[in-house]
Amino acid sequence: MTGKYRVLALMTGAQAGASVVQQAVGVLAPFLILQYGLSQAQLGSLFTSLYIGSALFTAFSGVLTDRFGERTMVGASGSLMAFALVASVMVPNYTWLVACMGIFGAGYAASTPAGGRAILSWFDRDRGFAMGIRQTGVPVGGLLGALMLPFVALHFGGYRAALLVAAAIVVITTATACIFYREAVADRPPPSRFTEVLAGMRRLARDPRLIATTLTCMALVNAQLAMNGFLTVTAVQVIGVKPEFAASAFAGAFVAATVARLFWGWYSDRFMRESRIVLLGGLCAFSAAASLGFALLRPSLAVLLIPAALFIGFCGAGWNGVMAAALAEIGGADRAGSALGLTLTAIFGTSAVGPLVFGMIADRTSLDTAWAVSALIAGLGVLPVLWLRSHERRTKEQAA
Repeated sequence: MTGKYRVLALMTGAQAGASVVQQAVGVLAPFLILQYGLSQAQLGSLFTSLYIGSALFTAFSGVLTDRFGERTMVGASGSLMAFALVASVMVPNYTWLVACMGIFGAGYAASTPAGGRAILSWFDRDRGFAMGIRQTGVPVGGLLGALMLPFVALHFGGYRAALLVAAAIVVITTATACIFYREAVADRPPPSRFTEVLAGMRRLARDPRLIATTLTCMALVNAQLAMNGFLTVTAVQVIGVKPEFAASAFAGAFVAATVARLFWGWYSDRFMRESRIVLLGGLCAFSAAASLGFALLRPSLAVLLIPAALFIGFCGAGWNGVMAAALAEIGGADRAGSALGLTLTAIFGTSAVGPLVFGMIADRTSLDTAWAVSALIAGLGVLPVLWLRSHERRTKEQAA
């Protein structure tokens, strides 16, 4: 295996290990409810804590990645996640468990800037496809967690045993990445001082390309969150299918998302390398249509549930590799971590409040209305793309 593909395999494995809990901790909900007698709101605080931890630390982790390099930050990320999971096994009550999930989220925050910079350093071509492959680690890790965590919890001592196994997976995958990764030093600029890195981040924060990409991805992640949190409940409560069929639809959405991360990355490399954000805007439009489809599904249209799930998975959860490639190219080799950190801060912040807002709308009105609002938000993600294109045309006309 050549150097760059070895790096790709290592970073994909590290991302999958980190995603076992980040994507699939919800499957332990029945065990947590039984252990602590939780309400739905108390259970939701676990996920909010995880995403807030990521949102608070992501931008800073991007700065650290640009300062100390991706290998160091992958190791630091894995160490903090493993520490948080082991601590969550030892804490005496649910409040401390929620706090540990916040620490885990902070550790997870460093994984994407570090991995994204590694891919940018090693791949001068096919970056979108490479980023797409790496981002398949997220649904693969989620699928592994969905299959493994409940089994371990049921047969080997409850949720604490499951979290210990997850900690072992994090240690193995991140340690493997750190041991065998070699930085591409040939074209790497010398490490910057913190003041230089922070100044570069401030310049990036004003870059119209980064602003537009961030706003568009915030709209896209709402569609992904709606899919992750409310597809199955909509299928059961509104469309009227059995839970087993709803679970199959949800699994199909995950499979579609995995395939889409590869396809959209490849497509952006071949046809939209200079305008990946236009592709992201198109995916916003497709995601809006997919969300609106869920708002319109009824028991008489239950046969369309699987196609609808595949469509929203392919469009609403398959954009991450394109985003990572676009941001890494905006930041360049010396600021890739900062660019990813800034945008992911906004995305994780949206992730912390998006499901809560969706649920509040559903409680006060209906799930159909919540899906319609989600479709509207996804559609609004096209506007930053149009603004950026207009801004770029004006800039060219002024320079001419």
